[in-house]
Amino acid sequence: MRDQYKTLSITLASFRIVAFSESLSRIEEQEQKHRVEKSGIVTLIDSLEAVIQQHKLDSLTKEKNLSVQQKATNEYVGKIRAYESEKKIKNEQLKFQQDKEARLTEELDRDKNQLNHVLYNIKRLSEEKATEDENLQTVKLKVADLKEAVDELKEQQSAARNELNELININTRLQNQAYKAEKDLDILQIQQQALEQESQRNMEDATNKEAELSHFNEVVYGLEERVAVLDEDYRSVVEFEADLQEQIKQTDEEIKIIQESIIREGRKLDAKQNEYNLTKSMVDNLEGFPESIRFLKKNTDWSKNAPLFSDILFCREDFRVAIENYLEPLMNHYVVDTYNEAIRGINLLSKAAQGRAHFFVLDNYDANGTSIAVDLEGAIPALNVVEVDKHYQPLCDHLLRNVYLIDDNNEHALNNASLPAGVVVIGKSGKFNKSKYAMAGGSVGLFEGKRIGRAKNLEALLKVIKLIDVELTDFKNRFEALQTKISTLKASGKAAEIKQKQQELNLLNTELVTVKTRQEQYQTFIENSLNRKEDIARKIESIKAEKIALHPQLEELKIQKQTQGDLLAEKQQLFAELNEYVSVQSNAYNQENIRFHQQQNKVSGLIKDLDYRDTQQESLEARIKQNNAELEKVKIAIQENLQMSDNTDEDLIGMYAQKDELEKATQQAEQEYYEWRGKISESENEITALRRKKDNAEIIENELKDERNNLKLELNALKERLSVEFNVDIQELPEANIAGDEDEYEIREKTEKLKKQLDEFGAINPMAVEAYNEMNERYTFIQAQKKDLSDAKASLLATIQEIDDTAREKFMTSFTLVRENFIKVFRSLFNEEDSCDLILSDPSRPLESDIDIIAKPKGKRPLSINQLSGGEKTLTATAILFSLYLLKPAPFCIFDEVDAPLDDTNIDKFNNIIRKFSTESQFIIISHNKRTIASTDIIYGVTMVEQGISRVVPVDLRELVD
Repeated sequence: MRDQYKTLSITLASFRIVAFSESLSRIEEQEQKHRVEKSGIVTLIDSLEAVIQQHKLDSLTKEKNLSVQQKATNEYVGKIRAYESEKKIKNEQLKFQQDKEARLTEELDRDKNQLNHVLYNIKRLSEEKATEDENLQTVKLKVADLKEAVDELKEQQSAARNELNELININTRLQNQAYKAEKDLDILQIQQQALEQESQRNMEDATNKEAELSHFNEVVYGLEERVAVLDEDYRSVVEFEADLQEQIKQTDEEIKIIQESIIREGRKLDAKQNEYNLTKSMVDNLEGFPESIRFLKKNTDWSKNAPLFSDILFCREDFRVAIENYLEPLMNHYVVDTYNEAIRGINLLSKAAQGRAHFFVLDNYDANGTSIAVDLEGAIPALNVVEVDKHYQPLCDHLLRNVYLIDDNNEHALNNASLPAGVVVIGKSGKFNKSKYAMAGGSVGLFEGKRIGRAKNLEALLKVIKLIDVELTDFKNRFEALQTKISTLKASGKAAEIKQKQQELNLLNTELVTVKTRQEQYQTFIENSLNRKEDIARKIESIKAEKIALHPQLEELKIQKQTQGDLLAEKQQLFAELNEYVSVQSNAYNQENIRFHQQQNKVSGLIKDLDYRDTQQESLEARIKQNNAELEKVKIAIQENLQMSDNTDEDLIGMYAQKDELEKATQQAEQEYYEWRGKISESENEITALRRKKDNAEIIENELKDERNNLKLELNALKERLSVEFNVDIQELPEANIAGDEDEYEIREKTEKLKKQLDEFGAINPMAVEAYNEMNERYTFIQAQKKDLSDAKASLLATIQEIDDTAREKFMTSFTLVRENFIKVFRSLFNEEDSCDLILSDPSRPLESDIDIIAKPKGKRPLSINQLSGGEKTLTATAILFSLYLLKPAPFCIFDEVDAPLDDTNIDKFNNIIRKFSTESQFIIISHNKRTIASTDIIYGVTMVEQGISRVVPVDLRELVD
């Protein structure tokens, strides 16, 4: 069966080889055909491109002619417009002067009428003033007589009132003395009774207190012993805790210092790392260099090691900007050893159409040149501040041999110095450079000085970064050790024990003080009781003597009071009659005095009216005089304009005719130019179609190549199978004769049937044990990997859960603080009675939950925040911003026209809260509101001085206030 299978397989392979040969022949014929067709298309494209190039040259000539024609037309049109503008200005001036003449005439007529009316009013007011002056004198005399009578009556009334007041005072004094005597008698009687009762009660209390005092003496002695023992224990614990707190304080201070050092070093590390990344990116991407430099850097075939001139230099930091500004035109040059390397680079750029590049050829530089000395104070040779490899030293000597650095402030020495030819002096800051015949300079950019020696700067930066990283790691280790130490110290504290002993000692001291106080009270009470008994007896005897002396005085005072009362009643009746008569005379005087002041005001009004009419007369006369003068000047100007104006339009018509001829010539040039452009477009379209055909041909050619390669691959696969399976060389098969009656399909079926039978028989595998062991080992390895993955998954889930818990805790803490801040800020912007809140829609999942903003100003019950007005929404949003700001204040905040929808009251609230928080942060506000601008410290106004040129104008309001 194997021999039969081999014979059939070889026969089937012969059939396939024949088919492969036919297919390859057919594909090669098609490839040759498409190759010839593509060659013809390429030839046609080249010829059309040559024609287009010629057309473009002709088009450029026509375009130049068109440009010249258009320029001439535009200049002539400008001339016509200037002529028209000048004529229009003259007509406008004439019209303005005629209008002014009419206006002045009208004003003169109106002022003359007003002057006549004013003169009439002055005459009328003068007559009326004379009449009213006479009336005023009459009323004035009558008022004087009435005033004299009233003054006399008031003097009589004042004398009667004084006499009556004296009697009232005497009667009141007698009444008070009698009342006082009766009151003193009653008081003495009550005091006597109270003293007798107090004496009896005192003696009973003193007897009871003496019995209780002995018991308190025993209790005080026991409490004093307990307080002494407990106080000793408390002092020892307090001393231990004080030492411990001192250690904790010192450790905290050291931790703060290390934290500040970590933050400082971290910032320094970030700054150096960012500078390193930026410099490395610039070096790797050749930022700031032309495309030709980048292209040569990527293609190193032209030279093995050709650095840029900017990379071979390294300069001290202080002089880097100055050296770079001076060598700026040469920084993009490549440094090569020979002309051959430079020529290879130039050829490479030319073939790739990537622009131009410059080269320094080191073989041509001589290291034996001499420098020219200069007589300038403080001049430093540029070669002294530049570092370069020895290989490139001649080049640097050639470029910087006669270059010197001086201070920017040394202007006097620079102005008076006479520089030799070839010597260049540059400022240390890079602001200027000067030679014998020229000088250049200007401002220095922020990023200048970064290109020179960038590769060496990278190495220096990397060393600095590593040193800072080591220091930062050391600080972090010390910080962790101190954290552990402070945790241990805090854990060993005895604050709870101190608190407990303090409480016990306070209780005992309180109890001791209470008992001692009671003891002292009892002792004092007993002593006071004995002293009080003697005092009471003396006071009772004194009170009895005073009562006996008061009875005769009281009877005499009652008799005097009755006599003075009768006299007072008689005097009161007489004083009432006099008051009534004075009131009648005063009313008459007041009425006449009112008439006098009314008449006086009327006369004053007439005087003021006369003064106003006089002023009005002077003003009208002056204005009439001025208008007459202006009217004469306007009439003269009108006559001059009428003589100078030219009303003919013949020159303008001639200019319009010449303009039409120029425009026709321009249109003809445009038509010729666009006809050429149309021809060029047609040729370009034809080239595009040919290129599309060429691309299609290349696609078909590539497809044929792929088909041929696939056939070769199948042939090689067949060759390998026959060689491996049957040990037959495929080169021998085409010589074998294929029977004419044999069918490829039948042979393939027989071959597959025999192969299937052989496969079903199978074979003995002597390597089965080794294969099993290998698979078992693989299975064990996979199971171990699976277990590791499961453990990693569990650990990862635990870590995620821990992160979620920490995030949830921190979020809820921050959310609570933001909520409290929001309520406080919202009510400061609205009213204290307003309701507002921040609510989690799903409190069980705070990290995924939405946050609802509740804002209900007083008098409103909105269902959502969208129902609030624009100003209320703005204030609510401002409250949320500041609630977040209070959680973590920022160094500065920017507001862009936040106050636009607010009214004046709410703007004042907004400005007040900005002013309140400005002590912690700097606020930059873009606004058009006057209230907001007035409440700021510094204003920056942007104005356009000229079209397209803006300027910032600052105003410091703090200086204005000062």
